[in-house]
Amino acid sequence: MDENKPVSWIAPEGQRRAKSAVAVAMSFIILLSGLAFVSWKGYDAYMDWMQQEDYIGTGDEEVDIIISDGQGWGNVADTLMSVDAIKDPALFEKEALKITDGPQAGTWKVKTHIPARLAAEMLTTPANRVYVKFTVREGLRVTEVYPLLIEQFGITQEEIDTEMALILEDPSLIGVTLPINGSLEGVLFPDTYHLNPPQETENPKAIFKRMAIEFNKVLESLQFAAKAEALGYSPYQALIVASIIEKEVNKDEYRGMVAQAIYNRLETDITGHRLEIDTSVNYGLNRTGYANLDEYALKTDTPYNTYIHQGLPPTPISLPGRASLEAAVNPTPGTQAFWVAVDLLTGETKFADTYNEHLKNVAQYQAWCRANPEACK
Repeated sequence: MDENKPVSWIAPEGQRRAKSAVAVAMSFIILLSGLAFVSWKGYDAYMDWMQQEDYIGTGDEEVDIIISDGQGWGNVADTLMSVDAIKDPALFEKEALKITDGPQAGTWKVKTHIPARLAAEMLTTPANRVYVKFTVREGLRVTEVYPLLIEQFGITQEEIDTEMALILEDPSLIGVTLPINGSLEGVLFPDTYHLNPPQETENPKAIFKRMAIEFNKVLESLQFAAKAEALGYSPYQALIVASIIEKEVNKDEYRGMVAQAIYNRLETDITGHRLEIDTSVNYGLNRTGYANLDEYALKTDTPYNTYIHQGLPPTPISLPGRASLEAAVNPTPGTQAFWVAVDLLTGETKFADTYNEHLKNVAQYQAWCRANPEACK
């Protein structure tokens, strides 16, 4: 017996059977692999056969397409073919026409390799439309909207100036219905808009039109014109009041009281029919952020210097929001004619019927300013 040879505890017959079992298992594995390969190739062939005329399934990669104004489903089919979204443009057009006569212009989300029917459904489902959010806050001036357009959409100042000149010549181009005094101030509604690219993001006129149309809707919902006339003012005059309210207070609870105070100044001799409103003076000087007027501002004669001129300024001084528009035609009844914010951080505002009472409130404001000099520059 060879002492160096390993000892096997399995009988020779068992060894032969084990080797046979391993061979069978290996053959079975090879057979399964071959069947899987053939099945896979067969499935590919089957899918190719099934998709000879149209894709099946739910698609692969998401892509955006642009539908331009005036395009029909045939044009859209060509676009879909260019991004490998559909297989048969005629079949797609047929399916789309079953849903609606024509597409809506804009940017839409679709997927590559989708059935014609699914492509048509995706392009008629609002959730697949791509929008860009654009926010204009209450109280901005029209000219303060320009930098937002330039920064967010890459529109140039030259483009804005060109379009604005055309609009001011014919405000109906964007749907403005109020007679305006050479300015779009006040008639563009500040809000968050979901714009439809590229049609509404490459042209300032399209954006201004959305804002003007929304402004008209808000005025109609508030019965603004009828209520203004019931107060003895034109809708445009009431709009000017709303724009002042927007700049004077930032709390809804005070808006109606400021509206009445403005009307009281206009209708009585308590201030000589002068509004004496700082925000209007600043507007005329094309400046913002001045809480206190200096001698230069008070003596500079502009149409918006309400310390010099009686009555309302010639145009609105800001883009008022819904709350200020509503307050302008629904003033809070009272005899108040004066107001002052005694805390510029919280917006707390105090009202007075007489000038002497007002001076006490002003003294409180001045004391607050001494304690918060940075806020009162």
